[in-house]
Amino acid sequence: MVRQTALAPLGAVLCGIGATLENIGAGMADTSTREKLSRHREVMGLPNMAPAISDNCFIAPSANIVGNVKVGSRSNVWYGAILKGDASAITIAANTSIKDRVVIAPSGAGSVTIGSEVLVGQGACIGNATIKDKAVIGMGSTVGDGAVVESGAYVAPGSIVAAGETVPAGKVFSGSAVLRDLTEEESGRLEAAKEALIQLGAKHAEEAYKGFLEIEQDKSDAKWKFDRTLDSDGALGLLEKNPRAQVW
Repeated sequence: MVRQTALAPLGAVLCGIGATLENIGAGMADTSTREKLSRHREVMGLPNMAPAISDNCFIAPSANIVGNVKVGSRSNVWYGAILKGDASAITIAANTSIKDRVVIAPSGAGSVTIGSEVLVGQGACIGNATIKDKAVIGMGSTVGDGAVVESGAYVAPGSIVAAGETVPAGKVFSGSAVLRDLTEEESGRLEAAKEALIQLGAKHAEEAYKGFLEIEQDKSDAKWKFDRTLDSDGALGLLEKNPRAQVW
């Protein structure tokens, strides 16, 4: 997920030195009025529980992935989503999108398994459930403990799949019951939407994982685009020799 550089080992050493100095300073400081620094980490391990995230995933900076969570290749976890594998495991296969503000927090009674090419819509809540390949969970839906959503099924927005219930393959589930078969046209639209999300996630990842120098270069490019003209810079010979000259 995070791109490695040749300076990564040096960075790890410097981080360790910084943590040591912070601890020394904390021991010398007056802690009666000390506030704890809240440091958001989108991926966080717990004792004996380390998340396993494929390198080519997009994990949004405001997401939370905690504990025993596995995320497969090209899958996305979007903004504000919470995947909390502190009590039970969460496994997400490849090419799956977990959209904004989804909450997946299984209890100790069982794990969560989400297949490949699945879409879980905004604000959905998933218990200790199994969601099989190519299924779609509409936004704001709830899938209860022990529920199974079979391959290619569609759970409409705002629906409640009760604990232990099964949504058959290729069916539309709306409200609290199976409504009808999913048509080929509907299935085609859903598949296109899933692939579009995977591609969009790759674009978000490219921007979100930029380093300091890349961000500063983008600022320079923006300033060049809006502040410079051929007349003013042509006299300096900059446009021909270095079209990305630094301006900060």
